[in-house]
Amino acid sequence: MNTSRYISDTPAVIAAILRAPATVWLARVALTLPYWWSGVDKLLHPQAALAEMHATGLPASWLLYGLILVVQLGGSLAIICNRYAWLGAGALAVFTAFATYLAHAFWRLDGAERFAEMNVFMEHIALIAGMAFAALYSYAAKRRDV
Repeated sequence: MNTSRYISDTPAVIAAILRAPATVWLARVALTLPYWWSGVDKLLHPQAALAEMHATGLPASWLLYGLILVVQLGGSLAIICNRYAWLGAGALAVFTAFATYLAHAFWRLDGAERFAEMNVFMEHIALIAGMAFAALYSYAAKRRDV
């Protein structure tokens, strides 16, 4: 595939922004923001985290609490630091799919509540796609030794 056509379609100022290491780092931080923020909040408020787990139908166990912290914080760090980003992205994607199914079951609702939960559900699907892009980007960048 000839990629030079795509590169030449990008204005120079945009290409410079996209090439900047800070752009990639900020994108990784922003993509993982919902996860690391939630992980830090759960770490600081464990009883609220356990109550949240219970509200979704999960057992409020310390083992599950620890696993969620590892996935949210560890997965975020893996992506941000670009070390085993594929693993962090995969863990966060699976976590998101599972949590979305449990917490945003719009198909069980009606009216405005259904609409609101369906929107949140779709936003979470987009986050899962973002995780796939993070893994793809990390893989492609390492193949180029970037």
